[in-house]
Amino acid sequence: MMTRDQFRFDLIMDAGNGAQKAGDILIKGFANQGLYVYIEPMIPAEISPPKRTKYSMSGVTIRVATGELTNIGSLSELMLVEQEILLDRRLDDEEYEPGGTVILDMGDQKRSPATYDQAMARARAAGLKVLPLSIPDEAQQTIRELNGNGKNMVYLGVFTAIFNITLTDMNAFVSQVFKKLPADKLAKNLTLVQSGYDLAQADFSELFLSIPANPDDREKILMDGNTALAMGIVDSGIKLYSGYPITPASSIMHTLAKSFPAYGGIVHQAEDEIAAIGTAIGSYFGGVPAITATSGPGLSLKQEFIGLAMVSEIPCIVIDVQRGGPSTGLPTRTEQSDLFAAAFGTHGDATKVVLSVSSVEDCFYAPHIARYLTEKLRVPVLILSDYLTSVSYKVFEKLNLNVMENISDILPEILERFYIEALPESIEMVKTNQSIPGEVGRLRRVTGLNTDIEGTVAYTSQTNQRAHQVRNEKLHHVRRALKTPEFFGPSEGDLLVVAWGSSRGVLKEAIDTCHREGVSVSGMHLKMVYPLPLMLKELFSRFKRVVTIETVYGDSLKHTPFSTLLRSETLLDVKAVLSNATGRPLKPSQVVNTIKELSHVHNN
Repeated sequence: MMTRDQFRFDLIMDAGNGAQKAGDILIKGFANQGLYVYIEPMIPAEISPPKRTKYSMSGVTIRVATGELTNIGSLSELMLVEQEILLDRRLDDEEYEPGGTVILDMGDQKRSPATYDQAMARARAAGLKVLPLSIPDEAQQTIRELNGNGKNMVYLGVFTAIFNITLTDMNAFVSQVFKKLPADKLAKNLTLVQSGYDLAQADFSELFLSIPANPDDREKILMDGNTALAMGIVDSGIKLYSGYPITPASSIMHTLAKSFPAYGGIVHQAEDEIAAIGTAIGSYFGGVPAITATSGPGLSLKQEFIGLAMVSEIPCIVIDVQRGGPSTGLPTRTEQSDLFAAAFGTHGDATKVVLSVSSVEDCFYAPHIARYLTEKLRVPVLILSDYLTSVSYKVFEKLNLNVMENISDILPEILERFYIEALPESIEMVKTNQSIPGEVGRLRRVTGLNTDIEGTVAYTSQTNQRAHQVRNEKLHHVRRALKTPEFFGPSEGDLLVVAWGSSRGVLKEAIDTCHREGVSVSGMHLKMVYPLPLMLKELFSRFKRVVTIETVYGDSLKHTPFSTLLRSETLLDVKAVLSNATGRPLKPSQVVNTIKELSHVHNN
């Protein structure tokens, strides 16, 4: 049996056959062993794509390790694939480790022997070892009795054996997940897990490996990004969520629908994206903290209301779980392409705060800092997550609860997490009358028109100039409060690589790898992406070259959004050196290779 400190592998099946369910159960087994795990689902954008087509590829990539993980890694060393067409499709992604192994289910070989031969030949030509898997006749009969379902349980049993997870533990997790199944169907699923386990013991013992867990008594949890956002909404004291279903933000609403009422919260499913943000703004106007969430297309629809919240100085929080765009784009793929839409999307001089999350843990605390900023400044605050963060489960140490009742309750460590100091106690507003409905003797006019200090509609040059000045001074308060961003490595040198949002883990792993290999480089990561820290130009000037890495398109004639923002703020020649719009996250190996190429060019 091999011993490894980390390992990445895939389970690939036709859509609807339960690959994600098997993956979710499997990572519970890893977590129960005290291991760290990171999982990325692969979900087709189409609804019920035809099986045995490339469009039907669905599955999970899982990275498991002895120590903490911050990203999904670079390449898979093992993949278990349901049929040959899916193998051929997955090879297109080129996310396999040469010398790795493919376990291929041969169940459909008789119906298409030629395509099986072609796919296996392609895999071998790519340096992969192909091992056939044949589900036993008895298990095949059980699958037929389950109306064709259950292959995923066989594969789960295979992985249970390969990764040295006890069958007793795995059966307990299967029983927990399928607790609503009739007893006879649950028993059949458990029989299929046993069948896969026995199959692996007989045919795949050469693949067995052990990933030792470090002794650690700290309490840990297993959670994905959208669940963490939902739980953060509860803990931050927000009392109303108004949303409209859109991938990949919908599961925030699903999670809150189950748990929010128990904490005095209300979930409102609006008739469209515009109504959703209108409800959230109206709730905050009435004195009830509220939030809405969407993805790229929905963010576009919300822009006019975001502008209204800004001008009328009503707090407004919008979560944007980014996906590939433009338009419908890639609903189930990741991208960092909404930065400009978030910072500048609203018409006119849009004074907004845009913060990003770099991990599942950040997702939990993002609603706290967003509520603090929007109520303090009375400007819209946008939280940028992305598909990868939203669906990826991660094991991490149990988080501290804040249980916020009002923004004065915010924990100092939450401000520190987002590299910002507390804002001044008194912040000037455009309108001095900031009442909510029902306050005796007070009145507030809510309008998108320009007003004077009393809230009266005014079109004079002086009042308009003052309104812009006051709103921008709110952002200047944020700029002055922002601290030095997170650094990886020395604070000066030849090369600085800058990233934002979910690219943090990839950047950190790449920088650590380069340092171990003697390559001189530093990294910087920003969570607050608009406005930016005042000292940024001075920090950049300590390096001979500053570059960015982003999961968004860019080329020699088109600067990426983040690099453009940094260039405009610092007037320095910041360029993106890795800007992929593939729908897939950046790989640590890609970043390492890019850094080495840049270092080689510089040294020569």
